[in-house]
Amino acid sequence: MIFYSLLAVVFLSPLPYGANRPWSWSLCSLSVALLAMAWAVQFFFRKRQTPFFQHLSSIGDVAVLFCVVLCWAWIQTTGLAAAEWLHPLWQTQNELLDFSSGAISLNPADTMTSIMRLLSYALVFWLALCFGQDRHKARSAFYGLMVAGFIYSVYGLIIQLGDFKVVLWHERPYADSVSSTFINRNHFATFAGLTLLCSLALLSERMEILAEYNLSGNLGRQRFIENLITSAWFPLLAFFTISSALILSHSRGGFLSFSLALLVFLILFYVNPRTRNKNTLVILGSLTALGAVIFFVSSDGLLDRFGRLDEESRIRSTVYGLTWNAIASNPWTGFGLGSYEEAFHLYQTMEIAGIEAVPLIHDYAHNTYLETIFELGFPAALALFYCFLKIMWLCFKGFLLRKRDMIYPAIGVAATVLIGVHALVDFSMQIPAVPYVYALLMGLACAQSFSSSAQPHIMGSKR
Repeated sequence: MIFYSLLAVVFLSPLPYGANRPWSWSLCSLSVALLAMAWAVQFFFRKRQTPFFQHLSSIGDVAVLFCVVLCWAWIQTTGLAAAEWLHPLWQTQNELLDFSSGAISLNPADTMTSIMRLLSYALVFWLALCFGQDRHKARSAFYGLMVAGFIYSVYGLIIQLGDFKVVLWHERPYADSVSSTFINRNHFATFAGLTLLCSLALLSERMEILAEYNLSGNLGRQRFIENLITSAWFPLLAFFTISSALILSHSRGGFLSFSLALLVFLILFYVNPRTRNKNTLVILGSLTALGAVIFFVSSDGLLDRFGRLDEESRIRSTVYGLTWNAIASNPWTGFGLGSYEEAFHLYQTMEIAGIEAVPLIHDYAHNTYLETIFELGFPAALALFYCFLKIMWLCFKGFLLRKRDMIYPAIGVAATVLIGVHALVDFSMQIPAVPYVYALLMGLACAQSFSSSAQPHIMGSKR
């Protein structure tokens, strides 16, 4: 039940506004921690029956660097750092109040909260990595993600088309866009893109089987269509429903990042001789064409937002520049994980203080890379970025080397491209529901990047 309880936590995380409330992210973190403890207890007492990632050495550097990042973030909250590393504001406070305290972080409480959340995402990845070695569990999780994306998309479309004024019990800030249970349409677009990739994976898996029909003949095409309708009707329905909701979210970054992820997915299918099946490529190309038709039918609002880039680009460019100046003034230690809002106030200028849209940007830099470097400093931030790149590299290798189930690591590569590109212009990965989904998906994709027939035995297991 640990695995299915994990799926339940991840699938329900978008429900309370993307889990972007203190009570909701604390509840999710607590639930994941309890599941991880249950897994550890079960592994200790029933090692032979408890799944464990057999290729631990392949992600050993990722685990070490991630722990180093967490330790550094914790040090940012304490007085253990050298005195010259502490933020000058602490020194000013001590002089005024005749008190002795200080830390690198300007907001140690928020830094500890960020550590809790980051550790929670890592535990989701680890549990998915262990259980995802079972191809049936991996497929069940992908199917569940697709169903979750479909349900949340249907809810968002009902709210939008029914012209309801609230999302759950909160007033909708984007009344003209689909945001489902998320407050921000960009965050829903990222979530929808990840679940859309899962529907694409299940469709592609089915297409590989159906592609054996001779599509050049009438009988072959008839059997193909019949089997497609009977065996793949729900992935098709989910694909078009989620893609419609993604387009109607009017998220420029979400749409462009998913488009690039889809392009990478198609390129992967083409470069791998095992998946370079003419019929499969034709079918996937046809789905892409149908998706383009959906785009042109329902993309008026999205295209209108593309036409209003100048003002927002000017504001964000200014914030990016100020963030970079702050990084240059303190490139090694950072200002504390999760303390961007407090620290950025020290660097904002009157040039942007009077711009109406800026208060939305004060909380986040709208560029996750810059914000991470700002908070952690270059060494720790680069270590964290390496962890993501290494996992994507393992998925890419798995896609090229595996003889079956290559679709899962391929989706892992595409999902990382989607997340990585959108992180250039938004902060979706800082909304807990999105990294929960991403961590689950990548844990499964990474687990399926290794052949089950080549798994080494662990101590105490049967040979």
